[in-house]
Amino acid sequence: MSINLGPFALPLEPLLLFGSGLFGIIVAAILSRKQPGSVTDPLLMMLLFGLVIGRIVFVIKFADQYDSVWQMLDFRDRGVDWVSGMIAMASFLLWQIKRLPEQRIALFGGALSILLFFTVATVWLNSGRYEQSLPDMALIQLDGESVSLPDLAENQVTVVNLWASWCPPCQREMPAFAKAEQQYPDIRFVMLNQQESTETVKRFLADQNLTFEHVLLDKAGQVAERFAALGLPVTLVFDGQGKLLESHMGEVSAASLTATLTPLSP
Repeated sequence: MSINLGPFALPLEPLLLFGSGLFGIIVAAILSRKQPGSVTDPLLMMLLFGLVIGRIVFVIKFADQYDSVWQMLDFRDRGVDWVSGMIAMASFLLWQIKRLPEQRIALFGGALSILLFFTVATVWLNSGRYEQSLPDMALIQLDGESVSLPDLAENQVTVVNLWASWCPPCQREMPAFAKAEQQYPDIRFVMLNQQESTETVKRFLADQNLTFEHVLLDKAGQVAERFAALGLPVTLVFDGQGKLLESHMGEVSAASLTATLTPLSP
């Protein structure tokens, strides 16, 4: 889900995309070493063009979930329509091959290498992730009673958000979760605080004027350890049988939540 670089926990998805691009550029450079000109710029522009188009389509699809233009431009939620992005990349690649016919083998080989690297790495990284399920651990409610996540889920699609009051991205995404809880009554939302006291959590929620049906305390950080969550916030989505469907490290937006949850809503 993430890697640590000193005090920073970085999500794997952007790093994987960067690594795929770098690998593809190296392959293209090897294939084009006997040809004039560089293939680096066309491949970088292909990736950028695909990401921009994918983001634009995503924003258009979920425009009603954004409160400002800044939120639409904010890539931190990683909201991208990948189908549109891939079509845009393929179209850009074909244009570059037509424009630079002498580099067509290098360009095609570099683009194919990017796709293969990203696909294989994604499958490998996710090979064990989706075998995980809701952890059957005793967690504390704000009233002091203990409860387990499977009992709380009651065979419903369940969203578990790992957060802390000192975490700025957690604070920013809280309203999106409060809105989603109202928007999807058939989905269970569990706001799982990490290693803070009951008083701290109650005070934070009161100060932010936030209300959630299920707020739990993980005072030992057991769930974060179970899912190798090295930073906050982390959002985990489980199906009705308790199997992990999605995981997202970092801030989510109302748009990215809607994109994830709408197909899962009954």
